[in-house]
Amino acid sequence: MPNKDQGFTLVELLITLALLAIVANIAVPAFDGLVTRNRQQALMEQVEAILVNARADAILKRRTVEICGSADGQTCSNDWASGWLVRTSDNQLLQLTQLPTHDELRWSGFQQSIRFRDNGSSPTGNGRFYQCHKQQVVWQLILNRQGRLRQGTPAENSSADQCSS
Repeated sequence: MPNKDQGFTLVELLITLALLAIVANIAVPAFDGLVTRNRQQALMEQVEAILVNARADAILKRRTVEICGSADGQTCSNDWASGWLVRTSDNQLLQLTQLPTHDELRWSGFQQSIRFRDNGSSPTGNGRFYQCHKQQVVWQLILNRQGRLRQGTPAENSSADQCSS
């Protein structure tokens, strides 16, 4: 007959808990890095989508569309880290985006706002969006005068020193 009084000893339970604690100490920092990289990627894709959609709106509806950083959600500023406004040339608000966290999103361009004309070009809106993390550029989106967008290469991102300021 099998013994029905079988179970784990206190020593076995303590060893198991110690092993779980060691594994957790190794896994948590790696998981934190994964979450940070995913947030950075999501922000880049959000900025890319807003630029592509604003340009498409300008072309399809034959109007000028402006995108500008906004700290308060109502007026334009050079603070892109809090969010941005998308509006028409007659100040009709098309979209308001407020970021939940204060990411180090920055814009470096000819002007503080981007205007897409009805043909899709952005003659005075050329520049680059970039995100800093630990004093390094994580990613860049580069906008040219024709209104086209491209991602920065790893060489452009590693050679950039915009985050040191």
